[in-house]
Amino acid sequence: MSQVVRGLRRAGAAGAVALTTLLVAGCGGGGDDSGPPPSALDRSAGFYEGTTAGQRKISVIVLETGRYYTIYGPLGSPQSSQIEGVMVGDGTAGGDNFSSNNLENVNFTFQTSTPGALGATFALQRYFDANIAYAGGGTDAFNADYSFDYEQAPSIGLVAGNYSGQLAAIDGVESAALTISGSGAVSLATPGGCSAGGAIYLHPFGNVYDITLTYGGAACPAAGQTLTGHATYDSATGALTAITTSPTFADVTLVVATKN
Repeated sequence: MSQVVRGLRRAGAAGAVALTTLLVAGCGGGGDDSGPPPSALDRSAGFYEGTTAGQRKISVIVLETGRYYTIYGPLGSPQSSQIEGVMVGDGTAGGDNFSSNNLENVNFTFQTSTPGALGATFALQRYFDANIAYAGGGTDAFNADYSFDYEQAPSIGLVAGNYSGQLAAIDGVESAALTISGSGAVSLATPGGCSAGGAIYLHPFGNVYDITLTYGGAACPAAGQTLTGHATYDSATGALTAITTSPTFADVTLVVATKN
């Protein structure tokens, strides 16, 4: 899952970003047997893969904080390696149930952003199955199974390097060059004149990274803003995927890049 999108323009494009290895999160509270038992959010955390009711391929990331991401492919193409959009939100959990009332579905192909709510059932390191209700009456659902790719150990040294890929936002998709230094400094530039800088850090749990990006002027999505989010790196393919958002999800960006 390491290709990137081809032939998309920055604005007005009808296409999809290519699917790479996606964000992974660990289960919090997983200390020795003398520690407190894991919370419901701890038990829901993980990396899951599956399909939606409309046969979209999905990768789901649930963090121990309740933040979640669902990256999805084109409708009716469960084997496609393309990304059409991403859902993001924050949820709570109790027992084997997870719920969120602030889901935002950002579709890069159709350049739309749709709010909704998500309700899911889960089992530790087994599955995360959800139903989604959108504002305006639309619905969707997915079934996703746990991936043990989450168990791999992250490191800043591993992700350091130069990358080529793409930057996606609601206003379109553009090619991008990304550099991560050995200290975790991040810089991004596009041919259209967008530049961004920030930092990448180890997340406390699992094979996941925390990332911040401050975007430059008018050529950038979220111009002048600092967005925060999460990233993961696939050492087998050299693929890095990062999603950053504003606090209310009014701005969401996706970076998909492969190490040169």
